[in-house]
Amino acid sequence: MNTAAVAPQFVHESEAQRQYARVRIPAKLFVSLDGTTYKFPVEDISAGGFSINTGNQPLRTGRLYQGRLIFKVDGFDMAVEVGFVPRNVSASQDRCGCEFQNLGASEVSALRYLITSFLSGELVSMGDVLNTLSRDNFAKARKTKGSAALGFLGKVRATVGSLIFLGIGLIAATVVAWQLWEIYFVTRAESAMVAAEQIPVHVPKDAKVTTLVTAGQQVKAGEAIATFDAPMLAYVNELVGEGNYSIEQIEELMGQSIRGTLTSPCDCKVLNLLPAQQQYMSRGEQLAVVAPLDASAHVTARFSFEDGESLEEGQSVTLRLPGGDTQAGRIESLFVDAEQPNRPGTAISALIRAEEPLPLAAVGRPIGVTVDTFQFGTLGQIGDLDPIGDLEKVAGKVTGNQ
Repeated sequence: MNTAAVAPQFVHESEAQRQYARVRIPAKLFVSLDGTTYKFPVEDISAGGFSINTGNQPLRTGRLYQGRLIFKVDGFDMAVEVGFVPRNVSASQDRCGCEFQNLGASEVSALRYLITSFLSGELVSMGDVLNTLSRDNFAKARKTKGSAALGFLGKVRATVGSLIFLGIGLIAATVVAWQLWEIYFVTRAESAMVAAEQIPVHVPKDAKVTTLVTAGQQVKAGEAIATFDAPMLAYVNELVGEGNYSIEQIEELMGQSIRGTLTSPCDCKVLNLLPAQQQYMSRGEQLAVVAPLDASAHVTARFSFEDGESLEEGQSVTLRLPGGDTQAGRIESLFVDAEQPNRPGTAISALIRAEEPLPLAAVGRPIGVTVDTFQFGTLGQIGDLDPIGDLEKVAGKVTGNQ
């Protein structure tokens, strides 16, 4: 028996078979030829075309015709307007094969639905046909993107757009990273102000006061700050207690007044002043606050009690002055604000010294204080450790003891 294998030959389906299924669906074609409408029975139909029996009315090959395919659906005639071109004509069998031309989306959807239903054995109803025609049965063509199709200006625009989006992304990432750093590694003071040594100036008697300086002015020691006119009545009790005065003398003293002057206790700067022009003020009322020119300003800050774990004396801080400038500082002391002695407090106060002298003009004004809890000084301290040297010292001590 000959068992020699025969090499199989393969061909592409499109080369040997039709690309569309051909089915026999009862249908008729109506075509207008030279003003007369002719009816041709349809032998078979597919998604690409159909064949008809032309009878005594031959159609010209390659010519475009307009016709109407009529199908019977639920007892109704369903018409589909089609354009077709005859491709092959068999004179012996009166058969003409035609190819569809320029079909619309609704016509293609209707034909595909009829052919698919016929092949699957499903019943065709007019409702299903209307439902098929009412929906979008075609997917939109994908847009082709390629840099080769872009011109020079298009490439420039694409590059600039990419750089802009890259910059926006970097900015957003930086902002998020900065906010996370502020949340987890930065401690902020609830309130802080610039303070310095201050000397209050009070009115000695009930009197009419007139100020002679303005806030922010520098005055020398002994320089007049204000004048006051006190009625003699304010001194009557003291005068009566010191000597024997008659009623006439006391009445004469009550009608008189004493003029005095308030002077600066030092070479100072007037920080706060209540301007007055013959204004009556009570005894002991504060008229002004002055600060010595050689006084050094410092910062007092208040932190929440929960932030106490991240604060320690000697820690570096950042001071934000009222004008927006920043300056470095250091915590000198920490203490707990307690409402009662020997009781836990609710806040922590800190005394901070700036590395550079703070201006006296900022005394009494608020200031921002931030503490970076992740400081690189601790890393430097860790790097200064010498574990090998420490071990040698311990070994030397043990040997000496033996």
